[in-house]
Amino acid sequence: MPASMLYSQAAMTKLLLIGTVHLDPDGYQQLLSLLGTKKPETITVDVSHYALDFRKMIGVDLARQLTPFRLDDGSLPGALETVAAQLETPFEYRAAEDYAERSGARVVASGNNQQSRKLLALFSKELMSLDNLVALAAKQEPDLGRQVEREWQRAHKQYKDPTRDSTTSERISFGDKRLAKQIREYVQFDSVAHVGGWEHLWNLSELLVDLDPEVRLLNPSTRESPE
Repeated sequence: MPASMLYSQAAMTKLLLIGTVHLDPDGYQQLLSLLGTKKPETITVDVSHYALDFRKMIGVDLARQLTPFRLDDGSLPGALETVAAQLETPFEYRAAEDYAERSGARVVASGNNQQSRKLLALFSKELMSLDNLVALAAKQEPDLGRQVEREWQRAHKQYKDPTRDSTTSERISFGDKRLAKQIREYVQFDSVAHVGGWEHLWNLSELLVDLDPEVRLLNPSTRESPE
């Protein structure tokens, strides 16, 4: 594990790579606090403009399809709670925008529009189909908070694994290479914080190793994963 992969509260380095678990209910406040501490001049967020517009334009209409599945207390079954969360603007982008409004920083939606278009077409057609929603409602899934906690456990376990091979170039995807190139362009002019799913941290840290990035998981500690 690179020495820079620490949970430091030091001032902003030239490049900070922040790994998140998407849909984390605590993620917005944690990220807003971290950005306020580090004070980056530019924040790149791994979400596309298409995905943001999709949620603004039809997210509310899709969310209404979940109404018949709400329980007496207004909550949703665990699997559908996750679906509902996916229809909201990602906390990563909301936190970056709110930080930027206070600080004057620049926010860049750095996701791939073409890829988002394909994925969200499948989301609308297949995941949101009535038959699939009925099947998800019947599944015995934990609530969103427990699902996120389990994912954080997986993230920390992988980052602590001393046998992890960090030199296998075959696993570095085209998407990560595209992101790294974009991040590199912004680092020429500003201090940059990149925010994206934790699975991409290791690849990005390798691709940008010459910039000596600080690399960290947004959640610095986890509890035992609930059963």
